[in-house]
Amino acid sequence: MPFAIRGGVRLYYELTGNEAGPALLLIRGLSRSSRYWYDVRPLLEPHFRVLVLDNRGVGRSDAPGPGFTTADMADDAAAVLAASGVHRANVFGLSLGGMIAQQLVLRHPGRVERLVLGATTMGGPGAHRTPPDAILGFLRTANVTVADQIRVTMQWAIDPDALARRPQIVDEWIAIAESEPRNRLALAGQLLAAGMHDTSAHLHRVRAPTLVVTGDRDRLIPPMNSHRIARTIPRARLEVLPGAGHDFTTERPAEVASLVSGFFSAA
Repeated sequence: MPFAIRGGVRLYYELTGNEAGPALLLIRGLSRSSRYWYDVRPLLEPHFRVLVLDNRGVGRSDAPGPGFTTADMADDAAAVLAASGVHRANVFGLSLGGMIAQQLVLRHPGRVERLVLGATTMGGPGAHRTPPDAILGFLRTANVTVADQIRVTMQWAIDPDALARRPQIVDEWIAIAESEPRNRLALAGQLLAAGMHDTSAHLHRVRAPTLVVTGDRDRLIPPMNSHRIARTIPRARLEVLPGAGHDFTTERPAEVASLVSGFFSAA
C-alpha cells in the first residue's frame, strides 16, 4: 500500500484514473476516510488522474493525538502530492477537507491549479458556527458502537429528504466504518483542528480559480460561510445546491461530478 511519511506520520493515499488526464486531489472531511468518495470517484476517474488520501486520524493513515491543526493537515496533503509524483493538481476539499484545501493553497500555492471548496468555512470571528448540539453529538459518539456513531452523525451530514430517497446510505457508511481502524482520540483531534481553523485574514491572497459549493440545507456548516468565502477570494464563483445537505457529494454524486469536472476543465 502506498504511504507518504511526514513528521513520522504515515499517510495513506491512492492514485487512480486517467493517466493522461489532469491531476485531481480529493480531500474528505471530519472522521471520513477517502473511501467515502465511493460514488463520486468513479465518475471522475475517466477524466482525471485522481489522488485521494486518508487524513491523519482516519482510515489507513496514522492517528496521532490531538494537537495538530488544519495547517498540519495541509502539509500532509502536500507530502502526499510529492510522494505520488504529482507536482500540481486541481483540488476539491469537502467540509474539514475544504479547510485543509484552504491551507494547502495558502501554504503551497504552487501545488494548486484550481480549487473547489465544498460545505466549509474560513473560521475566524465572523464565521457562522456549527450548532453546539451537533458538536456534542459527534463527541458523544466516541463511546458508542461504530454503527451507532454513523447513525447519530448521519442526521447532520445527510439531508433527511435525501436519506428518505436513499436509505441504504446508512448501511453503506456503516460497512466502511466497521472495516477501518478506529481511534477514539482521532475524532477529538480533528474536531479541535476544525474548531481552531481560521484563514479569514489570508484568503484574499488566493489566486487560484475557485469554485465554492454549498447546499442550502446544510445543518452542520451553515451555508452563509460559503457566501463569505466567495466574497473573500478574488473572482471566486459560488454555487448553491437547492435542497442539498452537508454531504452533497453523497446525496448527488452525478450532479457534483459534472459540476466540478466542468469547472476543472474550463479554459
